Amino acid sequence: MTVITICQRKGGVGKSTATLNLSCVLAEAGYKVLIIDLDDQQNTTKSISKIVETDKTIEDLLLKEDLVLNEVSVKTEWNNVYILPASGNLSGVVKHLDSELGGHLILKEKLSSDLFDFVLIDTSPSLNILVINALCASKYMLIPLSSKYFSMQGLSQTLSSFKKVTDRLNPELKLLGIAVVNHDKRNVLANEVLEQIRSKFKDEIFNTVIGINIKIEEAQVKKQSILTYAPLDRGCEQYRELGKEILKRVII
Repeated sequence: MTVITICQRKGGVGKSTATLNLSCVLAEAGYKVLIIDLDDQQNTTKSISKIVETDKTIEDLLLKEDLVLNEVSVKTEWNNVYILPASGNLSGVVKHLDSELGGHLILKEKLSSDLFDFVLIDTSPSLNILVINALCASKYMLIPLSSKYFSMQGLSQTLSSFKKVTDRLNPELKLLGIAVVNHDKRNVLANEVLEQIRSKFKDEIFNTVIGINIKIEEAQVKKQSILTYAPLDRGCEQYRELGKEILKRVII
């Protein structure tokens, strides 16, 4: 089971959108995928089409010792895609885990089975113990990025957090790559930022760039992925290409 945390210290870069669409790309390739929503905004959970009714969330998995992964993961209408929904009480979960001995390792313990081929974890911008849990449970970290100027600051903070986790907590964690998932090619400054990123992180950045696209936004509002909402759109093609690049870097 390959666990990937989608992590970015700056909000508004398209993290949840990337999590959703990449999950569907991997599922389309024949893999069984679980999405874990660890963001208290619950954007990923709210964007999934008609989740089967469940009274269990990520809060239950983290706080109840006897609960196992297959009891809380929910099958979605998206083929081969499952979700572990976010809770509206994640702030309470943070307080509990902060006081728990080894609280940063609970998610790792819960993900010890091989029920899924891929697990994609959507996280909040803040570096709280839930994000630490995700990074300690993961083999890879993927950084989604906007080509806006201030996103560079978020990238620097994210890479700093990555280094601290690998140095102190999870030396096996690897940087899967940096994916620009929100780029306006008509904007001169955005193009300059993209070139700076490519120059500074030429080995880490993926070749595929996801452009700003109203169809991708519409798909999420309609609780669909871009693959089903607009299968002939360039955004769909871009996400498929990014998925191919990710699979080439991942050791399953």
